[in-house]
Amino acid sequence: MIEPADFVWQDGQPFARDFNDIYHAPDGAREVQRVFMTPAQIENKAAVAAAEGLTLRIGELGFGTGLNFAVAAAAALKGGCRLHFISFDSRPIAANAFAEIVQRRRASWPIYADLQRAYPPLLRGWHRRTLAEGRIMLSLYWGEAGDGLADLANRQRQPIDAWFLDGFAPSRNPAMWRENLLRQVAKLSTAGTSVATFSSAGAVRRRLEACGFNMRRVDQRPHKRESLAGTFAKAGLVRQPVTKRAAVAGAGIAGASIARHLAEQGIAVDVFDPAASIASGASGLPAALLHPRLLGDGSPSAAWRVHAYAYSQALVRRFPGFLESGVLQAQGPNLDAEKMRRIASAYAGSGLVEALNSVQARQASGWPISGDALRFPHSGLVEPKTLTRALLDHPLINLQLRRLVPSGTRPLALACAGAVRHCAGASFLELVEVAGQMDIVALDERPRLPVVSDGYLAPISSGVVAGATFEHRPWPAEDATAHNLRPLDGHRHRWVGRFRANRAIASDRTPIVGELAEGLAVSTAHGAMGMTTAPFAGAIVASRLTGDFPPLERSVEAFVEPARFRRRQARRGYRFGASA
Repeated sequence: MIEPADFVWQDGQPFARDFNDIYHAPDGAREVQRVFMTPAQIENKAAVAAAEGLTLRIGELGFGTGLNFAVAAAAALKGGCRLHFISFDSRPIAANAFAEIVQRRRASWPIYADLQRAYPPLLRGWHRRTLAEGRIMLSLYWGEAGDGLADLANRQRQPIDAWFLDGFAPSRNPAMWRENLLRQVAKLSTAGTSVATFSSAGAVRRRLEACGFNMRRVDQRPHKRESLAGTFAKAGLVRQPVTKRAAVAGAGIAGASIARHLAEQGIAVDVFDPAASIASGASGLPAALLHPRLLGDGSPSAAWRVHAYAYSQALVRRFPGFLESGVLQAQGPNLDAEKMRRIASAYAGSGLVEALNSVQARQASGWPISGDALRFPHSGLVEPKTLTRALLDHPLINLQLRRLVPSGTRPLALACAGAVRHCAGASFLELVEVAGQMDIVALDERPRLPVVSDGYLAPISSGVVAGATFEHRPWPAEDATAHNLRPLDGHRHRWVGRFRANRAIASDRTPIVGELAEGLAVSTAHGAMGMTTAPFAGAIVASRLTGDFPPLERSVEAFVEPARFRRRQARRGYRFGASA
């Protein structure tokens, strides 16, 4: 968690008390136009991007109230181009304060309504959101801009087309204007990249010129004397060609997530699956939980879980098949009281989780819970087939069932669960399949929302789902049913049916997401948390194929990347059926 801005309204203006400065002038959007949009030639760049089928990329230092983003998004939508807006903020505005900004601005700038629904929690690191039905991509870095820019400069393969330098005045926020930070801005630029800033300070102009920008003064009278704008004069980062067509192996939630992200970036996608229907594996279960099982230890695993959850719940809210019911997690074998306290403390104020005592837990769930619990208000139930079908419903997605991927197809994303290990280039992955079962029962008294503990209970239209087993060696179906129905001892119920499927897991119980080789990527081993991690993995894989950076910090990317097995195998050899 990071500290939010000390934000107030002062004479009707948004004001940052921690920097003792306003966020923008009273005429807001007009100031954005004259200081940033016009000097940085955004309308012209949007027209060129639209004509050439490219994505316009704008970088910004200082997200603030989001006004620069809203104005730029409106210009991109009007100009008919896709936009990737990348912004940094060390003291972002908290969600409750941002909601008031939205209420004041949504009538004039409709993108604010989308942004409020997807506004990130105050977690350090990258947050990516897709808005305007996928035409606008927003990547926010909560934390020090220098850290975020350094991470971006090491992984971004496409240049930034324009920069808005909109930190508070150099005298109020000197860290945002350091020369080493501006060098990272230059490193991410290409010939013709524009830069604009409200500041007219001579030191800022000289530092930008030293980094390779040809700078000029822009007359801003009568509002102020002048601002600065410029153009990058060096060759810089070379724009990479982006494929026009890609293939995905697998028509479950993992494959559909990749396909949708690629299609929204203008790439035609062929989705292959040997089955006769979509979601034929674990994605075909009647219900699943989108629930994070957080950790409070600050580890890469903890970061992976919370960022995957925050991304995925924001994404699936765009589509049918998700019910934001909330989920209650009670104490059980994997969550004792001390671990629960650490999680509640680690994410206090994030809006992602809240601690309940036993009385509150029973009232919230309508279920006899004996101890304290955690409630995840934005978690909920997924109908996997409905969500998968919705993700695949895009004019650029071509679904090819009863077909395998033609040999040699590239670029290709492998998202076919345990079958990935049989694909060329993926034999080194340490991957196994584990059977699982869920049961459906009719209950006289049902919990009001899903309850997770030793297994879970989740109310659906046809009854209550009880699950789910984790069978390294398949159990008899009746034994699995007896295991799933243990939480119902003492409750009148009638068994209705069962569903069985295999889930792919890695040897280290961590998803496998990233590049296997040039033009070959993978998303698998999501295990029991597929609805929480597979949509996020779709964004990571799609980013690699389009040349954008994945929306997670490098340390977390390394935690899930396939190359981790190569590093281990160099020390101790192949395991779990993996081979060279």
